[in-house]
Amino acid sequence: MLILDILSLIKSYKNFMLNDSDTNLPILIIGAGIAGIACAQKLQENGEKVVILEARSRIGGRIESKKIDSDFFDLGASWIHGIDHNPIWEITQKNHIETTIFNYDHSTYFHENGQLFSDKEVQEFEFYIDKIENLLSQTRQLSAFDAIQEIIASLHYSGNIFSEIYLKKLLLSFFERMANDPFATNLDLLSAHYKKYEGYFQGNEVIFPKGYAQVVESISKTIEIKFNVDVKRIKDENNHIKIVDFDNKIYLASRVIVTVPLGILKKNYIEFSPPLPNDYIHAIQKIGFGSFNKVFFELEQPLPFRLESSFENISDFYWNDGDCFNILDLSEIYQKPMYLMLFGGEQSDFIDNSTDSEVSDFIFSRLQKQFDRIPNKPKKMIVTRWGADPYSYGSFSFPSLNHSDDIVKVLQKSLRQRIFFAGEHCSLKYAGTVHGAYLSGYETAQMILKEISSTGRSKT
Repeated sequence: MLILDILSLIKSYKNFMLNDSDTNLPILIIGAGIAGIACAQKLQENGEKVVILEARSRIGGRIESKKIDSDFFDLGASWIHGIDHNPIWEITQKNHIETTIFNYDHSTYFHENGQLFSDKEVQEFEFYIDKIENLLSQTRQLSAFDAIQEIIASLHYSGNIFSEIYLKKLLLSFFERMANDPFATNLDLLSAHYKKYEGYFQGNEVIFPKGYAQVVESISKTIEIKFNVDVKRIKDENNHIKIVDFDNKIYLASRVIVTVPLGILKKNYIEFSPPLPNDYIHAIQKIGFGSFNKVFFELEQPLPFRLESSFENISDFYWNDGDCFNILDLSEIYQKPMYLMLFGGEQSDFIDNSTDSEVSDFIFSRLQKQFDRIPNKPKKMIVTRWGADPYSYGSFSFPSLNHSDDIVKVLQKSLRQRIFFAGEHCSLKYAGTVHGAYLSGYETAQMILKEISSTGRSKT
């Protein structure tokens, strides 16, 4: 009995000490992607004790650079989307990280018979693309698919260059392709007002010859990160936050910032106690989140049709069986015949659930229908499957049919000033981008610091 009484006293004393010193508990951040790292960096710079819990064995989240032989491949994020006043560009400059300009706003186009568009065809095709996008700002439709179909049907076509039926077909499939990339969804699931939420900065787009991971590595050097901590429960107790991982290990915190991908929240992978309020649940379910995959492939010889197109353009569009495809030529960067294809929506879902061999057949069988002298398979191929990744269940958010600023603002609010959310899906202006995730983490840290300052609580 005496031993039990002593153990009870020890437990009571521990509980008392916890109640008395809860403000000395660290701030815990779930997720070592760039949002979590940006948040941790800002808090730590201001004297707060911060620890990141990361489910993977690496930092970066959906930023992942892989070195194969002497080449680097960015399997997740690749671009700084506009360098003017972009905080990610500022990090690269401060840390002397090498980048190279990789704009692909000018493209070449190929008909289904493999013939290159003439200059006049390009001019007319792009004229109608611009016209449709301008008219989208006036539509009352929710779905981009419905709005674009309506606009295409209403336009007057001269018929001098394209037949009307053919041009309409090309335009609709091109916009379906645009929903796939850069929005990671299908056109019927995308908001008709997607242009409001594009989220890019002005200026050149650049990529990283030695990998985007350099960015997160450069700003995480002094941050304490615990790897392979897969969080299953976040419990808000009387005076602290209790976090439990799948090994039933417990972590205590004064506050917690949840920076996991929206796909994890949609799957209810993390249990909240008490449960999230209905407006949070509604926001998580209503914000779009899609799968977006990359296929890099190396060939023995350059693609023959690239020799026919302008080398000033590194982006080629071609049509096959009514679908629009895009290939980016990376040969100048890798100094060998290397190409990249980007897939979103249903095509990305297919890749998530297919073998490398099936993906190769999908790509090369269509190329062979379109063009002469295409090999049966590549020399080397790298395929991503973000939709099947258990730590993301997708790639990034997109503006869904009922998307609004108010839905996003819900996730920018704290729960009882102790549970916070951050990530690209929490950004009003820059959702779906690395800079959006970074700014969300930074702004969440500022919110916490302001709250700490206003309550007068001492720092650890």
